[in-house]
Amino acid sequence: MNKALLGKHRIALCLIPIYSLVFLVIFLNKAFPFHLTQPDPCYVYLFNGMNLAGGHWEVGHTDHPGTTVQVFAALVIFIRHLFTSPHTLLYQDVILNPENYLLACSIILISLFVSVNYLTGAYVLRHSGNISTAMLFQMVPLIQINIIQRTVLLNPEAFITICSSFFMAYLYVHFIKDKTDPEYRQRNTTLTVSIFSAFLIATKYTCIPVVFLVLFLLKGRKDRLKYLAMLLIGFFVFIIPALPKFNIMFGWIWNLLTHDGIYGKGQERIINPSQFIANLKGIFITDAVFTSMYGVITLGFLTAIVQMARRKASPLAQAAIGVWLSITALITAVAKHCDFHYLIFAECCFPLGLYIAYKVITYAALPLISEFKRHEKQLLWGFFGALLIFLVIEKIRYIPMRHPKYSGADKCFANYKSAPLIISVNGSMACERKEPALYLGYMYSGALQSTYAAFLNKIYPDTYILWDTSRPLTHWSESAPIADVLDKNRESLLYLKGYSDTVQEGIAAGLSKLCNKKESSETTFQEIYKDAPTMQAVYLIHHANPDLH
Repeated sequence: MNKALLGKHRIALCLIPIYSLVFLVIFLNKAFPFHLTQPDPCYVYLFNGMNLAGGHWEVGHTDHPGTTVQVFAALVIFIRHLFTSPHTLLYQDVILNPENYLLACSIILISLFVSVNYLTGAYVLRHSGNISTAMLFQMVPLIQINIIQRTVLLNPEAFITICSSFFMAYLYVHFIKDKTDPEYRQRNTTLTVSIFSAFLIATKYTCIPVVFLVLFLLKGRKDRLKYLAMLLIGFFVFIIPALPKFNIMFGWIWNLLTHDGIYGKGQERIINPSQFIANLKGIFITDAVFTSMYGVITLGFLTAIVQMARRKASPLAQAAIGVWLSITALITAVAKHCDFHYLIFAECCFPLGLYIAYKVITYAALPLISEFKRHEKQLLWGFFGALLIFLVIEKIRYIPMRHPKYSGADKCFANYKSAPLIISVNGSMACERKEPALYLGYMYSGALQSTYAAFLNKIYPDTYILWDTSRPLTHWSESAPIADVLDKNRESLLYLKGYSDTVQEGIAAGLSKLCNKKESSETTFQEIYKDAPTMQAVYLIHHANPDLH
């Protein structure tokens, strides 16, 4: 790298990485402990990483497929265990200290994100000599707050952001700059882009649209066929841990394609038209920054189409079509069952898409605005500077307010340590107890469930999960009617999280009715703790059974 050029712009290259680091630390502080805020999917990937780190060729979660995340978790778990608790069985140490292992993963992800963000800018600066272009490709963490929030968690989106942000810079250097700078020699990069693409798709299927982008950048049928062949091989290499369950993975994808609803759990049809339109509206109304950037890229796409129709196309016209198709394909897929963080790969494509759109539009417009070329640098700096300032200020409103991590329910648990604890959590497994998060990871641990269940039963012998009053309680690998649990104890605790006051009272009333079927026993529920803002309540269950002495 030109050291003088890097030295001249080093401070500018550090601005966005430092901004990212500050926000990442703030959101890590908000997310930790993870069982309280975001156990899904963190604990799922933790348990599957634990499988691999323990030397077992077994993953129980293959939906996304997410094997790259599981392998990363396995490496972190193995190394941390080696240096901190080598005399304890690996799986036991992870189950006893899950938050410490997840925190280690998060710290490494933050370090990778900040380092890659800086290196992306330096890489583009080296090849373009233009600091504004370099900072454009660093801009990913400024686009949507979801990118920052998801990067502090052990989940696929963190890997998508880290990998694809540099990949877009790589595509710029080796495909886009080649076409705008005749002195820059094009290299054979088919193998490299195949590896990047395979890694992204193995991380999460939402990255499949990257194929459209690369196919439009490659020249000739031979290179495209080579890319597709190497992509397929690379994909199967990256998902090796999940290959024994390939039929389950394929079944999950098939359901997703042939059914509507979230994760393909709806009716047997490709889309629900009304829900699809509502989701599309939600995508474009939710975030003005996303919509504006997509609008500019769409304008570049339309300009390229017109240029090609008139046979006066910009050298980047085909690239403009490819990047627009890639982003639009993902938007269309996400609208099938909308969840905004699925769009993170599209947002990572925005810097490349904006650069291409700018070049295509100015290629068409420059004959009409010849004065623009003379002041292009100053105008671009002004616009880009204003955009950066706006994006930074716009994200400040997302800084979480300080609040206590625990609301106080844990004090109730401490006062009744010997009492069985029945937990019911609405929605995610996030609550003030680790057991629901551990159960989530355990459910997706595959063939090792029995091993983990035995240890979980040993350290949490009196914890039960309540799904609804019509089903028995879940106790790791076993189930038990609530009446049988209460018959063995005079006092038990019922912990409810995420339910309205009315539902909380209804659950207690339903359980009371269920438990009082026996004429010889009497069960009462006393509310001993309530926190309305966090929708938590703790009931002390008094069970008077003559058989108990």
